[in-house]
Amino acid sequence: MNALCVFLISVFFLYIPLISIAPASFAAEGRILVFGRVQDDPVRAIRDRQEFVDYLGRKLAPVGISGAKILVVDNIHLLAQALKENKVDLFHDTAVPTMVLARRAGAVPILRQWKYGEAEYESVIIVQKSSGIDVLSDLVGKVLAFDEPHSTSAHILPRMLLAEKNLNLSHLNSPGGAKPNTIGYLFGADGSATNLLITGRVDAAATSQREFEELRPEVKDALKVLGKSKPAPRLLIAIRKSLDKKIHKSIHDVLINMDKDPEGLAVLKRQQKTTKIDDIPTASHQQLKSIEKFVFSLPEEVDSW
Repeated sequence: MNALCVFLISVFFLYIPLISIAPASFAAEGRILVFGRVQDDPVRAIRDRQEFVDYLGRKLAPVGISGAKILVVDNIHLLAQALKENKVDLFHDTAVPTMVLARRAGAVPILRQWKYGEAEYESVIIVQKSSGIDVLSDLVGKVLAFDEPHSTSAHILPRMLLAEKNLNLSHLNSPGGAKPNTIGYLFGADGSATNLLITGRVDAAATSQREFEELRPEVKDALKVLGKSKPAPRLLIAIRKSLDKKIHKSIHDVLINMDKDPEGLAVLKRQQKTTKIDDIPTASHQQLKSIEKFVFSLPEEVDSW
């Protein structure tokens, strides 16, 4: 059996719509550390993170870890199940999925990952300069596009901004007129909200500040920022609450020192252009609690993710 076949078989067994492998197979203590990931492309999920996970597994050998694996599931509820059943030990994600897993599975955010060199990031709501829309309240009666419902930067943060302005939203299934006295909104796929705006199918779109700044100049020059959200940590690393305290401490110490190790720094740079991993500041913890409270004020939406 060649190496490619072995790899594909490994991916098949790691990507499961319902976790059914015995808990002992994935127990961290004394054997294998398991990194969880929600993604619909298991090959990409493993390819993009295997080097990072392997590095962590090697560094944890002194506390009895003999290796590390990635478990890919296709929705956040399955990752919550895996955490509760001790089949996943840690994961990284943006603020919204992390706080859902904190509430639903007791996950504990322990570190902040500087993805793309950013400690924090902000969301923006953008419109066409020629739209005649000048302030957020002008969106009443208009249509706003978000990306996926679980998106931190392209849904929840900008939606929190609108809530702070006491602006009401109504869900639409397709582009069209909003209900009176509300802002109509719809969801797209990753990155499609801006495309819906550019092509004139919606009146406004939500995205991250970085993604707006990286638009092609001829596209960006035709747009303007209507409002900006409060910042949130760029990426969070969290562990399951029942993880052995000695392993917890070792994970923390290894990750927080990665940028000081030449090998570790090289691995970080290849992991979504990360520059460092550090402790979560107190102010960010407070913001995470605000995000969690807001997200769970939308229970029907959370249940659909």
